[in-house]
Amino acid sequence: MPSLDITTTSPSSWKYLSEGGATLVFAYAGPSDERFDQTVLRLRKDFTAVEDEKSITLFQTEIISCLVPQEHLVHMEAVMLSFSWLEAVSTLCASSRPAWRTGDIDLKCTSGFLAPNLVSSPISVEIKPKWSFLRPGMRTCRFCMHSSCRGWTTSYCPLDLFSSSPLRMKKALYALYDSWTAGAATQNNFRLFIGGGLVTRNDLLPILRRLGLLHSSIAEENEVRELVVGTLHASLLQPESLTLLKTLNRLQRTLDGVGIEGLASLWDKVYLGKKTFGEGIPQPTLNEWKSFVNEYLEHQNSSVSSQAQPDEVHLRYCILSYLLSATFKDCSIMIKLPDLHHNYSPSQITLIDLDSKPIQRLQKWLEQDRNIAYEYTVISRQMLKKECVDDLDRSTDRLHN
Repeated sequence: MPSLDITTTSPSSWKYLSEGGATLVFAYAGPSDERFDQTVLRLRKDFTAVEDEKSITLFQTEIISCLVPQEHLVHMEAVMLSFSWLEAVSTLCASSRPAWRTGDIDLKCTSGFLAPNLVSSPISVEIKPKWSFLRPGMRTCRFCMHSSCRGWTTSYCPLDLFSSSPLRMKKALYALYDSWTAGAATQNNFRLFIGGGLVTRNDLLPILRRLGLLHSSIAEENEVRELVVGTLHASLLQPESLTLLKTLNRLQRTLDGVGIEGLASLWDKVYLGKKTFGEGIPQPTLNEWKSFVNEYLEHQNSSVSSQAQPDEVHLRYCILSYLLSATFKDCSIMIKLPDLHHNYSPSQITLIDLDSKPIQRLQKWLEQDRNIAYEYTVISRQMLKKECVDDLDRSTDRLHN
């Protein structure tokens, strides 16, 4: 049981900050308290698969930390909750939540997570970059196919952000910023925090001025766009940022292994139609994850082989590999920025949202991938297919020519 009881604080001391598909995040805004100052509280939504808090923290501290340098990870601490305290928090935050968000706080949850407040600096940016590579034989990346099928108005391509080209990286940042200013909040790929709070396009200029973060000569929104993108771009070109992007790209790519279609095919070969994809097998234990990571790191420069004998041991390895890839495909990058008219170096770049994924989602992911591929094929009959550029594919092509 967690030793820190957060219910000793007033529910009104926790200010709604943001939320994702499975959790809500609150920043401490109460009387000074060394236990909670500069922290955020992460609470689970009521439709989220239940996993005990100890397992969640151990997954991050003992599994993820073997793959990502510790300085780019956050320390999380489990805290005690109660039904009545959560009920009060839920009531207080109701008017602050976006109308399009789904799910409420899980009032039955007995513990949550406390973490450092990564948006307490003057300016912080959250980027959810998504899939950073092309699947074999594809010319359009998964994100670009998905955005076309959803009718999203964006020119953002993750492969640009993860490229080795500063020009393409800047193009990706402009696209993310422009989608955000166009009101594409539901895409959730770019969020801007100023003075500890989430801001919208309409709030941006007044808040920057009020907090003294903008030079007096800046008067137009387009000038702010250039400053934000320029500062972000320079920050991501720092050596530690480039290394982290390369690490994330490599983990997504190599852990994807045989892909979801290959995984479903392997499942059918092993179980011969006797089990529904992703059903009837247990979630990996911590020891299983440790064994998997040790084996993966021994062969980290190669993807999971699809040529191995299709037995339950190989299938289990491929499942763990794909689940871990899914974690890295869905994580976010938090970047703390200085003000917009001094030096460009970020004070910190951190990966967040690195929880393990449940095996039960495999069937959903398979159906989603198939639907995206089918819908994109139909759409592309009436327009040119987008060609996304994967740096690794290009380097491979050069080797073969």
